[in-house]
Amino acid sequence: MKSLRINTPTKKMCLIVQKKISAEISVLFFTWLVLWQVLIPTFVIADSVQPRNPDGNGKWRILYYEGGPYIDYTDCMRAIIKGLMEYGWIETADLPVIDGDQEKPYWDWLATEGRSKHLMFSPGDAFSVGWVEEDRDTVKKKVLNRLNSGDIDLVIAMGSWAGQDLATNQHHVPTVVVSTSNPIQANIIDSAEDSGLDHVTARVDSKRYIRQIRMFHRIVGFKRLGVVYENSVDGRLYSAIKELEIVSNERHFEIVRCYFSDTQKNREIAGRDCLKCVEQVADIADAFYLTAMLAIDEQIIPIAEILKKKGLPSFSMNGSKNVEKGILMSVSTDEGYRAQGLYDAKKIIDILNGAKPRDLEQEFPDPLDIAINMDTAREIGFSVPDGVLRVAHKIYGNHGQ
Repeated sequence: MKSLRINTPTKKMCLIVQKKISAEISVLFFTWLVLWQVLIPTFVIADSVQPRNPDGNGKWRILYYEGGPYIDYTDCMRAIIKGLMEYGWIETADLPVIDGDQEKPYWDWLATEGRSKHLMFSPGDAFSVGWVEEDRDTVKKKVLNRLNSGDIDLVIAMGSWAGQDLATNQHHVPTVVVSTSNPIQANIIDSAEDSGLDHVTARVDSKRYIRQIRMFHRIVGFKRLGVVYENSVDGRLYSAIKELEIVSNERHFEIVRCYFSDTQKNREIAGRDCLKCVEQVADIADAFYLTAMLAIDEQIIPIAEILKKKGLPSFSMNGSKNVEKGILMSVSTDEGYRAQGLYDAKKIIDILNGAKPRDLEQEFPDPLDIAINMDTAREIGFSVPDGVLRVAHKIYGNHGQ
């Protein structure tokens, strides 16, 4: 048998063809791998949020419960609605503009103008205590009676009061707790890993305020940090006093405090006492930390004016909306609210698709994006470090120092 001999040019040609085929196979394999890793998960994700109705018909009935009107509740509710729109559970539409606090934010719009083939928002299924402590038990009983009626599929518990009232075995309706300063300290959930109740889930970012205070101290380098708040269990929780004390011991600065009643019915008196406290503390402190007190939110513009006149750098725990109104800096909440809204919307969808609330991931940290007001910085004579300006997500006022 004669052996087949291939001359050199032919060998080279074969090698070239072989390499070309190998390269094409590699490209095809890589393309298939990309499709598998990118598109297939996309299909799975899309399927997991695919709108559906209970038992193929009807609508899922949602209930809303809050302690009272608060600007963060408004922002969180708007973000959740937009998240549900993105996922296709509510028809896309322009939301009404709500500037500031409003009881049961957007609920009237959801009940009368919002369109959804899958979710029902009844006018009578939203409850608010109105921040009246004496009314809390009465409203809580009404909510529990409604939940135990048997036709509510999910409840949005907005804030710590609502979370505390519904993190109980007095009902078993799936409960998504939103906008709490610290749901663990508030005894809403057992830990970041386990809510402790099958029907309850919350969002946890236990290091949020520690990160904020450390960042503020690193930028400003203050020795005496002023803070005003209600000296109650809830007041200390909403004001992150435990976290302030941790960073104070760590960074060796003094906390200058003043107390006022934030939960009283007379908001004019609460506002007056809050401003009086701010004036007193501003005479002693060399920087100011604005907490989540209702009166602080109500009086944010006059508070900003007081602090600017005193020449004090200020930081708001409540985000960029207060920086826009004259506070020196905070974390930028623009992207944070969108991410949080998608997170909470996905939780709602997962639960309606059969997931147990207790099994859902609760850790969801805020992005540490900086918002800064350059007009305020100039007015108080504070030179913003170049590094801060480079990484700032939101800058208000004239950028030139």
